[in-house]
Amino acid sequence: MPIRPHLSGAAFGPEVITTMSSALEEACRRLEAEPRPGLMKETIAGRIIELVRQGERDPKKLSAGALADTGMSPVSDGPPQPTVV
Repeated sequence: MPIRPHLSGAAFGPEVITTMSSALEEACRRLEAEPRPGLMKETIAGRIIELVRQGERDPKKLSAGALADTGMSPVSDGPPQPTVV
């Protein structure tokens, strides 16, 4: 799932864009069970971009960080589970 449409003119190298795209794909895959995953995609992409600007490059950490902001648990590879507070 490409992240390029969400970059809004930000410049990143090809390897970083590939990493961000992988993280976005993983995060969206985990949100498939949610009623409106398309509405969250832009928010998730923005959070991934923000994390990359802060220096993170691990796709799993990028995905987990973006999901944490949605209140979803990024722990399992199964369907997303709401975070219990």
